[in-house]
Amino acid sequence: MSNPYQALPYRPFAELLDLSGKTAVVTGGSSGIGLAISRRLAEAGANVLIGSLAPERSDELIEAGYAVAFEATDVSQPGDIERLANAAIERFGGLDIWVNNAGVYPLKAIDEIEANFWDALHAINVRAVFLGAQAAQRHMRRLNSAGAIVNLSSICGHRPMANHCTYDASKGAVLAMTRSLAKDLSSFNIRVNSISPGLTATPGNLAPELLEQHRQNNVLGNIALGRAAEPWEIANAVLFLVSPLSSYVTGVDLLVDGGWLLHGS
Repeated sequence: MSNPYQALPYRPFAELLDLSGKTAVVTGGSSGIGLAISRRLAEAGANVLIGSLAPERSDELIEAGYAVAFEATDVSQPGDIERLANAAIERFGGLDIWVNNAGVYPLKAIDEIEANFWDALHAINVRAVFLGAQAAQRHMRRLNSAGAIVNLSSICGHRPMANHCTYDASKGAVLAMTRSLAKDLSSFNIRVNSISPGLTATPGNLAPELLEQHRQNNVLGNIALGRAAEPWEIANAVLFLVSPLSSYVTGVDLLVDGGWLLHGS
């Protein structure tokens, strides 16, 4: 009879961030936070397949000599997600890590939100997260891989902001979905976690209209550390959650918000 309290064997520190031989898929991984995640996982030795609508800056990683490939992917199309999972196995021979990073961030006041707007946003921010996790776990189970899935939520899943109803709802759904998936997949040794970034210095967040909204809402004044995150700081958290460093972590949301949620508003 096996001992249910038997711990995993000790691993030296040098192995804990080594992803050599692992294959990772990163949706929306060719720009912004996704590009930083793709780079960090590649630096740790993983084979990385980026699934995105356009290559954008993914060529930088390929030209730098990392084991990175690009697959044109529209995550709002279920068939594209399944094709992306198959492509990872065909190209790299396995699937160990799946990062649901792709997302959209359009904002509208409540009276301006139409059904088509709601459905289009949730097709990317919610449905694609589920379908990505579903496809990933199916292959991980078939390959008997101790997999790791990370979903990108947002501080907006924890705290409402003006004109964010559709977006906030989508990110709250990701939080609930992560916990449910973690429970369902734990018996297959597949860990599922999420990350909730705060304000991050990506091209989208530096757009003039968003900078003005951040100014009006005193966003920087509400962040304990007094600055936006760099994309690579979010990527560091993803690396933690997909590496052996977090081998006993599943079903959690990791806030990477510089202490924004500490503030009362």
